Amino acid sequence: MDLITILIVNYNTTDFIQNTLELLPKITKNNYRVHILDNGSRVDDFDKLAAISREHPEVILERNETSLRGSLAHGTAMNYLAAEVKTPYFCILDSDALWLKKNWDEILINQLNNKIKIVGTQADGLLKPKDFPAVYAAILETKAFKELNIDFRPKDISESQDTGFEMRGKYLAAGYNGQVWPGRNTRIYKNGPFAKLTGVVEYYLDNDAEILAVHFGRGSNLGTQKYKKGWRRWFYKIPRIGRHFLRRRGEKETAEWRHICQEIVAKQI
Repeated sequence: MDLITILIVNYNTTDFIQNTLELLPKITKNNYRVHILDNGSRVDDFDKLAAISREHPEVILERNETSLRGSLAHGTAMNYLAAEVKTPYFCILDSDALWLKKNWDEILINQLNNKIKIVGTQADGLLKPKDFPAVYAAILETKAFKELNIDFRPKDISESQDTGFEMRGKYLAAGYNGQVWPGRNTRIYKNGPFAKLTGVVEYYLDNDAEILAVHFGRGSNLGTQKYKKGWRRWFYKIPRIGRHFLRRRGEKETAEWRHICQEIVAKQI
């Protein structure tokens, strides 16, 4: 019997999900299933994901033809996926995020108790709350979650009411809490395995030198939005040539990210 359902929303991020599907069996202790909802990706991206999914019997893949985009599309998809969960626990995982520590599921489930009903990664940036797990990578007790009737759709992003914002308020109001694992962004932190990549967030357990999880960020556009900072933003605006080099950089960092993930997992098996 499966203990965990891992929920993933895809929007043109099949290369990241392929990495996830290949590595999860090597580091996950309990039986699990993966439920992926494709949110109107390009046909070539979805077809590739469908072919990959057929190689993984634990995967349920569905396609949602939607005109919604951005956080509203993502939140709507999460509402559907969460409603379908039948296992005692479920995991929310951004398509460009990945658990990297062996037995991550057992480690995090063991931190759940009568008070703590969600364990996960801290939000990056200035606007989102830091004292409650974000929806990048988290594991939740299903029973408590379903009692709270949470809507994942955003309301006002400028007021920090982005995808999953209701979770914090409803959990706390019910007397529950969440365990947060802080992130270290490679723009500042240069001692981790992803230090050479731009705007990648690494997550660690307390006093543990081994990385727990990683979030690439902006995976649906190969991270290109992360690179439009400083003087480079002007170069990348040059017609044709700027866009070409921007995409090349995204492809290069994506490939390096996948390779580093594979190396970290390989050392643990």
